[in-house]
Amino acid sequence: MPDPSHVGRRYVAPGQLISPERVAAYASAVSGDDPTFPPGSVPPAFAAVYCVQPTLAEMFADPELGIELAGLIHAEQSFEWPVPVRPGDVVDAAAEVTSVEARRGLTFVTVGLEATNQAGETVCRGRTLLLTRSAAR
Repeated sequence: MPDPSHVGRRYVAPGQLISPERVAAYASAVSGDDPTFPPGSVPPAFAAVYCVQPTLAEMFADPELGIELAGLIHAEQSFEWPVPVRPGDVVDAAAEVTSVEARRGLTFVTVGLEATNQAGETVCRGRTLLLTRSAAR
């Protein structure tokens, strides 16, 4: 079960290739045949593929943190993109537990996210709030 002693724990997913083919498939799934995204761009929500999924997969696999997926609620998500990510970029993604609070039978786990490209530029920064059931009272 997450507790305040886990604050500062980091999970990394280096070498995430922003594959043009995966970007195109994602854009098609999101917008169909409507050319919503200009050629050479990456849809903003693609951050879930290169930043969120690989780092949170590491976090969820951490037995010391002990997040149970059954009953997990993804309560909030925010992103900003200081520099555009481009197809062909290789990004290193990281997630860090920034706070853990227990309230009313739930544990609130806040996770900071960041991805940097091969030039060391931050291409995505975000925050996720996860709710889990607290240990039996």
